Amino acid sequence: MNINAPLPVTVHPYRPDYAAYETGSVRRKNAIIFIGGLGDGPHSVQYLRTVARHLEEAENLSYSLFEFRIRSSFSGFGTGSIADDVADISTFVKYLRSISKDKVVLFGHSTGCQDCAEYTNYAKHGSSPVGGFILHAPISDREAFKLEFPDTDKSVQVAERMIAEGKADHIAPKEIIPPSLGPAVSAYRLRSLLAKGGDEDYFSSDLDNAMIKKIWSRFDKPVLVLHSEKDENVPGNVDQRKLNKLYQEAGAQVSSLSDLIPNTGHTVRRDSAREWLGERVVKFLETLAEKRREET
Repeated sequence: MNINAPLPVTVHPYRPDYAAYETGSVRRKNAIIFIGGLGDGPHSVQYLRTVARHLEEAENLSYSLFEFRIRSSFSGFGTGSIADDVADISTFVKYLRSISKDKVVLFGHSTGCQDCAEYTNYAKHGSSPVGGFILHAPISDREAFKLEFPDTDKSVQVAERMIAEGKADHIAPKEIIPPSLGPAVSAYRLRSLLAKGGDEDYFSSDLDNAMIKKIWSRFDKPVLVLHSEKDENVPGNVDQRKLNKLYQEAGAQVSSLSDLIPNTGHTVRRDSAREWLGERVVKFLETLAEKRREET
């Protein structure tokens, strides 16, 4: 597939200054909402073209794929939060309901997985319920950034001091920000990403069993968990296969189709891995359809 070829989409303006982009037939009755990671935005994750093709070919499932811009998209994440993300996602879910989309599934990649996990805290956010979740590359930002910037403990200390001084929304000093994050990151967001127990600390390998159970038992709808087998952002001492199995055991709704995408890195650049991903997503959606038939 030529990733540089034009991509036809249907644009949905759904509130002032906001729009979403639908790939696939507008006649499809169900929707997948894709939520990217740090620095991502609409059309920045290339493997979605493969996923969209598999969805288009699975006509019986009737899904189209949506990307949309939230406040944290692209460089906006530096001063955003996952609470903001949840609010933006929930607003878009409500829009999809208003245009008669039936089942809505959230598909998170990287930090988008944290957004999905936070979204399940319905009591806190009042987020609009969805019919399922797909999590790809649910890695620990705390552990990943320590690989490139070992002194994250100092970064957390400075960020916490700024927060205590009422400067949570102020930009942190450049020298304490991991280079890949860019220069404009608030004290709040830096702590959220780097601190143990920070707001985004959902998938670290050192979380205790009670916390893991709490996180995964909060998913009240089926969830597919897919790690990238050779994810370059995961420390060498972290066993992703063990984590994947642990998540399946911790949450009753975690699909048995959850697995590691073979022989691929964080953004799934290999064609064979993208095909594997597209096929597994379709299989998972088929289980949602079967579950609905059983319930009716």
